[in-house]
Amino acid sequence: MKTDPRRPEGRKADLNAAIQALDLAKTSSILPAKAVFNFVTTLLATIRVCPCASAKIYSKFMPSQDSMIENPDCVELGLSCAHVCRTLDQGTNGRKQDELSLSVYDAMNQLTL
Repeated sequence: MKTDPRRPEGRKADLNAAIQALDLAKTSSILPAKAVFNFVTTLLATIRVCPCASAKIYSKFMPSQDSMIENPDCVELGLSCAHVCRTLDQGTNGRKQDELSLSVYDAMNQLTL
């Protein structure tokens, strides 16, 4: 059964699939890439389960909601981050840490700031 991405259940299924894919990518031998994957996995899990505790602070930007998964923008941001990680994993797959350029290291460091 295909999930409906507009409903919280469908968004949760999308986030679960992205988390599972990132769990596989965490086996990378490149430490900065692993840091990015861990960071994004935490972000996705937070979006999936955390209540939107900061809704009062950001009420003028985002209506008060029960959880971040209720907000399609939060889910879309998380899934976009997961897409960046999949691309990073493909680009570093099979390479050793000393085979990456300085610009790639800089990009990975910026992703975890």
